Amino acid sequence: MSYSLAFWAGGDDLDPDNVYTRLNDEQPVGGVNVVDRDRVLRAFAEDLPGWTWDGQFLRPPGSDPEGTPAYDVSIGEQLVEFIGYKFRGEHANEIIGAMYSLGYRFYDPQISERFT
Repeated sequence: MSYSLAFWAGGDDLDPDNVYTRLNDEQPVGGVNVVDRDRVLRAFAEDLPGWTWDGQFLRPPGSDPEGTPAYDVSIGEQLVEFIGYKFRGEHANEIIGAMYSLGYRFYDPQISERFT
């Protein structure tokens, strides 16, 4: 089973369901900031100590390098999305904290809610 964690900055006055759908379809959304890929990657290194990043999968400390828990990461123009496989809640909270420190708000597509 997988679970998606989606993040973008800006667009706070827009409908988050619509924004998420458009960003997933790679349609630009006015009012949503462009993702600074280098900053996101730095946050992986600085804010997630012990985690490993292989260019596609982000894994918490103690994970099997070829297995789970793992997050398949997509860094788009305006959206950063993590698809988690067999993860624990504390792992998700660490990712949410790292992205929040960059100004990205968490959107949970499973329940259609964006958090501050």
